[in-house]
Amino acid sequence: MPRIHLVSNLPGASALGDHLRGAGLGPTSARSADALLVLIDRPLDNSEQDVLDRARQSVPVLLAGPTLRSLPPDSPLVEASGLVPGRVTPVHELWLLPGPDGAEFTTRLGDFRPVDQWVVPDKLADDVEQLLLVRHELTVHPVCTWRPSTGLGMLTLGSGDRTLADPAYHRLIGRWLRHALGVRDAPPVRVGLLGTAESAAFHHMAVDVTEGLEMAAICDGASRPPGRGGEHAVRRIANPADLVSDSETDLMIVATPTHTHTEWAVRALEAGKHVVVEHPFCLTTREVDELTGLATERGLVLAVHPDQRDDLGYRALQSAVRAGAIGDVLWLETFHGSYTRPPGTWHDDARVSGGAVYDRGFAPLDWILDLLAGPVEWVSATAHKRVWHHVSNADHTRILLHFASGTEAQITISDLAAAALPRFHVIGTAGSIVSEVPAEPVAPGPRPGRHAERMFATPAVHLNLVAADGSRTRLPLPAAPVTSVFHNQLADLLVSGWPMQYTAEVARRVVAVMEAASQSVAAGGEPVRPV
Repeated sequence: MPRIHLVSNLPGASALGDHLRGAGLGPTSARSADALLVLIDRPLDNSEQDVLDRARQSVPVLLAGPTLRSLPPDSPLVEASGLVPGRVTPVHELWLLPGPDGAEFTTRLGDFRPVDQWVVPDKLADDVEQLLLVRHELTVHPVCTWRPSTGLGMLTLGSGDRTLADPAYHRLIGRWLRHALGVRDAPPVRVGLLGTAESAAFHHMAVDVTEGLEMAAICDGASRPPGRGGEHAVRRIANPADLVSDSETDLMIVATPTHTHTEWAVRALEAGKHVVVEHPFCLTTREVDELTGLATERGLVLAVHPDQRDDLGYRALQSAVRAGAIGDVLWLETFHGSYTRPPGTWHDDARVSGGAVYDRGFAPLDWILDLLAGPVEWVSATAHKRVWHHVSNADHTRILLHFASGTEAQITISDLAAAALPRFHVIGTAGSIVSEVPAEPVAPGPRPGRHAERMFATPAVHLNLVAADGSRTRLPLPAAPVTSVFHNQLADLLVSGWPMQYTAEVARRVVAVMEAASQSVAAGGEPVRPV
C-alpha cells in the first residue's frame, strides 16, 4: 500500500489521519512518504511553499480542503495546479459527478453528498485531469483534479469537520492518492453464491450492480435459468460441494440456513476462497474464532453481511445520536413485531436458525452495539412460548443489555404484539428520540422472509427529536442508497485494498451478546456476561 504524509492545522483532520492509518496509507514521515497531503486554512510562508514545490518534483503533492484558497495568487503551487481559483461558495449539499478522467476514481463512490463549500475555478489548463465534478448554476465545475505534468492535485472539498470525519471522504482521499500514483484496481472478483433461493436473489442483485464483483456461479436449489445470458451467463451448480471446489470463483457468499454457516465457510476457506457469511454469522463465539483464525492463517478475507445497516430510520437515528442531539444516551429500546402467525419456514425452527434471538435479533443488536460504545457487562433475556405451537421459535422475546457505563438497551421481538410500539425509543441527558407508530394497524398474516424488505420498497420509519422543553422536530431521513453499501465496500477491499468498516470482529461482538442472551433464556433470565 502507498503511504501518505499528512500536513494539516485543521482540528477535524485528526479523524482523517486515524482513518488513513487504519487503511494502511499512513500518516508517515515526509521522507518516507509516497505522497504529501496538505489541508491548511492559513497562508503558507515562503519556505513551506518551497518545500512543497520541491517535493512535487519527486512525489505527488495533493492540496485539499481550504488549502487552495489559502495560497497567494502568485504561489508557484497555484500555477502548478493548472487551476485559477475564483469565488468560494457558501456551505451547501453537493451532488458529485464523475469527471471526464474520473471513471475509475469514482467507482463505488456511493451516495456521498457532502455538505461543504468549494472553490469555483475561473480557468483550467488543458492538461489537467478532471476527476470529480459538481453541478452548479447550470454547468459543471471540477472539485478534484490531478495534473501529471506538475505532480500536483487539488481537492477543494474538506473544509468542515463533518466532511473530514466522513468515511466516504476518507475513501475519496485514498482513491485520489492511488490515481496520482498510477495504482489501478485489480480485475473483478468472481463470486460464487451458495444459499436459499430467497437469500441468493438479494445477493445476486447486489453483486450485479457492484463494480468490482462479478457473479460467476450460483447454487440455490432453483431450476430457473440465470438472470442474464451471453458471455456473462451465470452458471448454475446443483451440488454445493462442487461450488466450493469451483476453480472459476474467487469468493463465496454463504447465505444458507444459519446452522450450516460454519461448515460451508470452513470448507470455502480451506479451498482458498474469500468468504462472506450472511448474518447472524455463527451460533457461538467459538465458531467465530475458528473461522477468523482460519482466514487469518490463509491470508483470506472473511466478512459478515450486516442485516439492515442501510435502514433509513436507523441511519437517521445514528446521525442524530452521534451529533449529540440528545446528549449522553441512558436508555435505548427497539421493538420488532406484530400479532402474526409464523409461516413455519426454517427461520422459525430453533434447531436451524438458532431461535428468534439469532434470526431476528441480529439487526437490532448490531444497531445498539454500533450506537453505544463500551463493553456490555451483562445480558438478561426471557422468552415465552404461548400461542404458536407449530414452530419452535419463541412467540415473545425480551433482551436487556447493561453496559459498563450504566447505559441500558432493550430489544423486544414479538409475534404476539397486537398493538404496535415505537420501533426506536432513545432517552438521553438532553432529550429523546422516538419513532412514529404507523396510524394503520399491521394486518395479520404470515410474516415475510427476512430478505423480503430488501426485495420491495417499504415505508420509511420517521423519527422525532423531543427536546427537554417538549418541542418536537422530525429528523430528516437520508437518501436511500442506490447500491448496497456492504457490497461496495467488499469490492473496494478486494480490488483496491481499502479496509471495510464492518469487519468480522464487529460481528463477533453481536454473536457474543446473542450467545449470552440464549444462555440467559435457558437460565430463566439470569444475567450472563458476553465472552
